[in-house]
Amino acid sequence: MYTVLHGGDIHKGDLIAVSNSNDFTIGIYFGRGSGGTVQYYRYTTPTYCKKRHEERVKTIGNAAGEFTIKHLWKEFLNTPRDTRIMKLNRDNITDQKTIETIIEAKEILQEFNITVNY
Repeated sequence: MYTVLHGGDIHKGDLIAVSNSNDFTIGIYFGRGSGGTVQYYRYTTPTYCKKRHEERVKTIGNAAGEFTIKHLWKEFLNTPRDTRIMKLNRDNITDQKTIETIIEAKEILQEFNITVNY
C-alpha cells in the first residue's frame, strides 16, 4: 500500500497516474520496491509483452518457454512523492482505446493472480 495526496491509499492492482517529466503515465500499481521505489505496470505493457512473447514462440518455438510474469516489464518510480502519483478510477478513463487496453491488461495480469481494480 502507498498513500497519495489525491486518491488516498493505493493497493496492488489499482490504476494510477504517474507524473513523468512533461506528461503522465497510466499505470497499474504493483507495490514498493527496494529503496522505497514505487513499482507499476504501464497499462500497455501486459498486452505488448504477451504479443511479443507469442511472436517469439512463432519464431523459435518451445525455446521461448512459457509466458510468465518475468516477461512483463515493470516501471519504477525512484523518487515517489504523495503529489507525484494519483489514484485513478473508471470515471477518469474516457478514451475507448485506453479502456480496451486496460481490459486486456486486466485479463493478462489475472493469469498471474494480480487483480486489476477496474
